[in-house]
Amino acid sequence: MLRETLFLAAEPPPPPIQESAKSITRRGRERVRVLVVDDEHLITDTICAILQQNNFEAIPAYSGAEALEAARDRCPDIVLSDVLMPRMSGVELGIALRAEFPEVKIFLFSGQAATSEMVHRAEADGHRFELFPKPIHPDELIARLRRASLS
Repeated sequence: MLRETLFLAAEPPPPPIQESAKSITRRGRERVRVLVVDDEHLITDTICAILQQNNFEAIPAYSGAEALEAARDRCPDIVLSDVLMPRMSGVELGIALRAEFPEVKIFLFSGQAATSEMVHRAEADGHRFELFPKPIHPDELIARLRRASLS
C-alpha cells in the first residue's frame, strides 16, 4: 500500500534519469549525498532505492535521533525528512540539523495537511523549509533534488 502511494501507481520506479554524475557533484564526491528520514521503513527504503538508481548516494534513517547521528557521521548535502515522526518531528530535526550544519539543504515531506501548520510556525520563528507533498512522483522528487544540488 505504501509503495503504491509513493509511486501513485503499483508500477516499478521509472528508469534512472540520464545525467552525468559530474553535473551533480558536491564537496568533491562523485555523487550528492542525501539523508532520507521517515519512521516508515518502507518509504525510507523505497526513496533510497530511487535515489541510488538516479546516481545519488542515499543514507537511510528511521528516526530523528538516528538522522542526527547519521548526519554527524556522513555529512549529507541534502536532508529529506518526513514531518510527522514520533519523539522528534521533521521540523525539530531540521532546526537541529541547521544549527549544526548550516550549509545542508533541508526538505520536508508530508501527506497530511495538518503538517503545514507546523512548518508555518517554524517559519514564524525564522526557520524556513521547503515542504514536498506526499506522495510525490519519483521524477518530480529527482528533479527537485537535482536542482537543489546545483544551487
